[in-house]
Amino acid sequence: MKTYAICSALIINKDRFLIAKRSLNKTFAPGEWEFISGFIDKEKITVEEIMLEELKEELNISGKIVRSGPPFVKTDRYGRWVVVPFIIKTGAKGLRINDMDHTELKWVTKRQLSEYKNLDWFIEGFKESGML
Repeated sequence: MKTYAICSALIINKDRFLIAKRSLNKTFAPGEWEFISGFIDKEKITVEEIMLEELKEELNISGKIVRSGPPFVKTDRYGRWVVVPFIIKTGAKGLRINDMDHTELKWVTKRQLSEYKNLDWFIEGFKESGML
Protein backbone atom coordinates (compact mmCIF):
# COMPACT_ATOMS: atom_id res chain seq x y z
CA MET A 1 0.00 0.00 0.00
CA LYS A 2 1.30 3.43 -0.93
CA THR A 3 1.28 6.27 1.59
CA TYR A 4 0.62 9.89 0.60
CA ALA A 5 1.00 13.01 2.75
CA ILE A 6 -1.34 15.93 2.12
CA CYS A 7 -2.58 19.08 3.79
CA SER A 8 -6.27 19.92 3.58
CA ALA A 9 -8.32 22.93 4.61
CA LEU A 10 -11.78 23.78 5.75
CA ILE A 11 -12.03 27.17 4.06
CA ILE A 12 -14.55 29.36 5.83
CA ASN A 13 -16.28 32.56 4.73
CA LYS A 14 -18.85 33.69 7.28
CA ASP A 15 -20.85 30.52 8.09
CA ARG A 16 -20.07 28.66 4.85
CA PHE A 17 -17.45 26.10 3.88
CA LEU A 18 -15.86 25.89 0.43
CA ILE A 19 -15.91 22.54 -1.35
CA ALA A 20 -14.53 21.81 -4.80
CA LYS A 21 -15.30 19.17 -7.41
CA ARG A 22 -12.09 17.63 -8.73
CA SER A 23 -11.32 17.80 -12.41
CA LEU A 24 -11.85 14.61 -14.39
CA ASN A 25 -8.18 14.66 -15.42
CA LYS A 26 -6.96 14.16 -11.82
CA THR A 27 -5.19 10.90 -10.95
CA PHE A 28 -6.85 10.56 -7.55
CA ALA A 29 -10.63 10.79 -7.06
CA PRO A 30 -11.51 12.46 -10.39
CA GLY A 31 -14.94 14.11 -10.37
CA GLU A 32 -15.30 13.83 -6.59
CA TRP A 33 -15.91 16.62 -4.08
CA GLU A 34 -13.11 17.62 -1.72
CA PHE A 35 -11.80 20.24 0.63
CA ILE A 36 -8.91 22.13 -0.98
CA SER A 37 -5.84 19.96 -0.48
CA GLY A 38 -2.26 19.70 -1.62
CA PHE A 39 0.52 17.15 -1.55
CA ILE A 40 3.26 17.70 0.99
CA ASP A 41 6.08 17.23 -1.49
CA LYS A 42 8.12 20.38 -1.53
CA GLU A 43 11.52 20.90 0.07
CA LYS A 44 12.36 23.77 2.40
CA ILE A 45 8.77 24.95 2.76
CA THR A 46 6.41 24.45 5.68
CA VAL A 47 3.11 22.62 5.45
CA GLU A 48 1.38 25.91 6.32
CA GLU A 49 3.08 27.59 3.36
CA ILE A 50 2.06 24.71 1.09
CA MET A 51 -1.58 25.03 2.20
CA LEU A 52 -1.68 28.79 1.54
CA GLU A 53 0.11 28.27 -1.79
CA GLU A 54 -2.62 25.78 -2.80
CA LEU A 55 -5.28 28.45 -2.14
CA LYS A 56 -3.48 30.84 -4.45
CA GLU A 57 -2.83 28.25 -7.19
CA GLU A 58 -6.23 26.53 -7.14
CA LEU A 59 -8.57 29.42 -6.26
CA ASN A 60 -6.69 32.70 -6.78
CA ILE A 61 -7.40 33.76 -3.19
CA SER A 62 -5.43 34.30 -0.02
CA GLY A 63 -6.48 33.35 3.45
CA LYS A 64 -5.40 33.22 7.04
CA ILE A 65 -4.79 29.97 8.88
CA VAL A 66 -6.74 30.30 12.11
CA ARG A 67 -6.25 26.78 13.38
CA SER A 68 -4.36 23.59 12.65
CA GLY A 69 -5.01 20.17 14.05
CA PRO A 70 -3.22 16.90 14.60
CA PRO A 71 -2.76 14.80 11.48
CA PHE A 72 -5.23 12.02 10.80
CA VAL A 73 -4.87 8.91 8.65
CA LYS A 74 -7.43 7.50 6.22
CA THR A 75 -7.25 4.64 3.76
CA ASP A 76 -9.07 4.34 0.44
CA ARG A 77 -8.68 2.49 -2.85
CA TYR A 78 -5.62 4.60 -3.73
CA GLY A 79 -3.64 4.02 -0.53
CA ARG A 80 -3.08 5.46 2.92
CA TRP A 81 -3.43 9.23 3.34
CA VAL A 82 -1.74 11.17 6.13
CA VAL A 83 -3.68 14.44 6.31
CA VAL A 84 -2.59 17.63 8.08
CA PRO A 85 -5.81 19.63 8.64
CA PHE A 86 -6.23 23.40 8.73
CA ILE A 87 -9.04 25.90 9.14
CA ILE A 88 -8.58 28.94 6.92
CA LYS A 89 -10.67 32.09 6.87
CA THR A 90 -10.96 34.03 3.65
CA GLY A 91 -13.19 36.38 1.73
CA ALA A 92 -14.64 35.23 -1.55
CA LYS A 93 -13.19 38.21 -3.44
CA GLY A 94 -11.25 37.10 -6.50
CA LEU A 95 -12.28 33.46 -6.17
CA ARG A 96 -12.02 31.60 -9.45
CA ILE A 97 -11.69 28.03 -10.59
CA ASN A 98 -8.40 26.70 -11.89
CA ASP A 99 -9.90 24.22 -14.35
CA MET A 100 -6.80 22.02 -14.21
CA ASP A 101 -7.79 21.22 -10.62
CA HIS A 102 -11.57 21.69 -10.32
CA THR A 103 -14.75 21.94 -12.38
CA GLU A 104 -17.04 23.41 -9.73
CA LEU A 105 -16.89 25.28 -6.41
CA LYS A 106 -19.64 25.59 -3.79
CA TRP A 107 -20.06 27.42 -0.52
CA VAL A 108 -22.12 25.15 1.75
CA THR A 109 -23.30 25.13 5.35
CA LYS A 110 -21.92 22.69 7.92
CA ARG A 111 -25.18 20.73 7.67
CA GLN A 112 -24.95 20.51 3.87
CA LEU A 113 -21.45 18.97 4.00
CA SER A 114 -22.97 15.56 4.77
CA GLU A 115 -24.90 15.66 1.46
CA TYR A 116 -21.61 15.09 -0.42
CA LYS A 117 -20.87 11.42 0.25
CA ASN A 118 -17.26 11.36 -0.91
CA LEU A 119 -16.48 14.07 1.67
CA ASP A 120 -17.25 11.55 4.43
CA TRP A 121 -13.67 10.65 5.24
CA PHE A 122 -12.55 14.28 5.20
CA ILE A 123 -15.41 15.19 7.55
CA GLU A 124 -14.69 12.22 9.82
CA GLY A 125 -10.98 13.09 9.94
CA PHE A 126 -11.59 16.76 10.69
CA LYS A 127 -13.98 15.71 13.48
CA GLU A 128 -11.38 13.28 14.90
CA SER A 129 -8.88 16.15 14.93
CA GLY A 130 -11.35 18.40 16.77
CA MET A 131 -11.60 20.74 13.81
CA LEU A 132 -15.27 20.34 12.86
